[in-house]
Amino acid sequence: MPASLKISALAAAVAVTAALASCSTGGGSPAASSSVSLSHKSVAALKQQARREHGLVIYANIPSGYLQPVINAFNKRYPFIKISAADLNDDVVFTKYETEAAQGARTADLLIASAPTLWLQAEQNGVSAGFTPTGLGAFPSWVNQGHGVFIMSAEPILLTHNDKLLTASQVPTTYAQLAADAKANPGKYKLVSYDITNPLNYAGIYGLTHVLGAPKLWSYYRAMAPVTKTFNDGLTALTYMLQGGATLGYMTSGLAQGVLPHYKGLASYSYMQDATPLIPRGITVTKNAASPASARLFLDFLYTQAGQDALCAGGFEATMNNFHSANGCTASLTALQGHVPPKTIYLVPINQAVVSQQSAITKRWNQAFHR
Repeated sequence: MPASLKISALAAAVAVTAALASCSTGGGSPAASSSVSLSHKSVAALKQQARREHGLVIYANIPSGYLQPVINAFNKRYPFIKISAADLNDDVVFTKYETEAAQGARTADLLIASAPTLWLQAEQNGVSAGFTPTGLGAFPSWVNQGHGVFIMSAEPILLTHNDKLLTASQVPTTYAQLAADAKANPGKYKLVSYDITNPLNYAGIYGLTHVLGAPKLWSYYRAMAPVTKTFNDGLTALTYMLQGGATLGYMTSGLAQGVLPHYKGLASYSYMQDATPLIPRGITVTKNAASPASARLFLDFLYTQAGQDALCAGGFEATMNNFHSANGCTASLTALQGHVPPKTIYLVPINQAVVSQQSAITKRWNQAFHR
């Protein structure tokens, strides 16, 4: 895909950061956090404490294959910390933790999830310990969402395509074109997407309404819905497309950036030029962490160059300002600005506005899909 912007990398990075900051909080800064920053002098003490702890437990909405590059990189620095990561959906990430914490059982030290509505509820329930990672000065201010919650990765919504069924020229570059193609040639343009109950799908649609406008967006959905088969998880939808059941997948998780390069010649992904919502994948150290030092070391690691390289290698979106990968991966906001205009990027916020629109958006989606 040719770069669409004729400006310098530095200017583009500034433009993207400004656009995201204004979108994510309505022009303001994140709520002030009550958490306390860790000093570099405390690392030795944390390492000493972590050696006495019994491993690090993570509940995350991430298939293990994606998170493993991050774990491997972390263990190169801290080989004495054994990590157990459970792959759970967003709802279970929080309900499992809160149930176990209430019972006094061993539970997660770190939570990673994407659903903004669930993060708001978790905040009300006092889930976070309120720790702040070091190194945030190298990141956009919106990475700190306040109250001990941080954006680990702001992942773009992608379009995926079966390269055996479509040529490059047949792949739409905008949602307007996707809707027109689906309506004009439903036999060729068979689509896959998520159910509206999937938090990523809802968050992505929320983002699209803010970029495209609701009337235009729902006119597109009325054209796309009749040829769309929906799934509740992305891996199943991707497998269905790879097997030839569909030619295109829309509202695809940004994590596909990590897996689809392995399917070269079979499937690939691209960015839509008229709207690119970013889905915030949040992270927090839990209030009931049994291994708080290990958790704090992991959180700190993510916001370093090595941590960003590891995230990028796994398909997560590296968010460090002016990030340049040491391993050649391209899943970063710095790379994204070379593919889409900054004005089309929208970071879905973790705030009450997202909750307030859920009922109306769900109703419109169900109408489009006749459900």
